[in-house]
Amino acid sequence: MYLSKLDLNEKKSFLNLAAILAESNGIVEESEKFMLDMYCAEMQIEGELEDKSFEENIEALRSSSPEAKNIIVFELIGLCLTDGGYDDDEKDNMKQIASELGVSADKLAELEKDMADYYELVKKMSVHVFSN
Repeated sequence: MYLSKLDLNEKKSFLNLAAILAESNGIVEESEKFMLDMYCAEMQIEGELEDKSFEENIEALRSSSPEAKNIIVFELIGLCLTDGGYDDDEKDNMKQIASELGVSADKLAELEKDMADYYELVKKMSVHVFSN
């Protein structure tokens, strides 16, 4: 939704982090693959990942603006929710990412709630649009 506001280096680091997050449970779900493709389309970049570690990607984002960091955390929460759940490992990963980027626990909780609400709204709207 907001990824186009990131600069090119932030976009690349975001995509790398998203791929690491998607692979963290050992299985990349189809819905996660779809989201990664959608992120590339929204950011107008190719889906080529850089061979950078979690720490290297976080370090590349440390100097980003608070707005960019909020966007990154918000969009990564969306990736976690795309498969229909938000398990404890994903929550722990998001806590670590938010903490590393200087996003407060309170802000993380707000972003999690808002993204969950957004997903529920999208589901409801889909029922209206695709039912007779």
